[in-house]
Amino acid sequence: MPFTIATWNINSVRLRMPIVERLLREHAPDVLCLQETKVPDEL
Repeated sequence: MPFTIATWNINSVRLRMPIVERLLREHAPDVLCLQETKVPDEL
């Protein structure tokens, strides 16, 4: 049985919840990993 993992580097997940919900409905991954990368302006 295949095991599906979806990963997404998403900015402002709270604002994009409808998109996240659609992704879950349409692709039904077993695991969804959300991350947000923050980099200081000094770099």
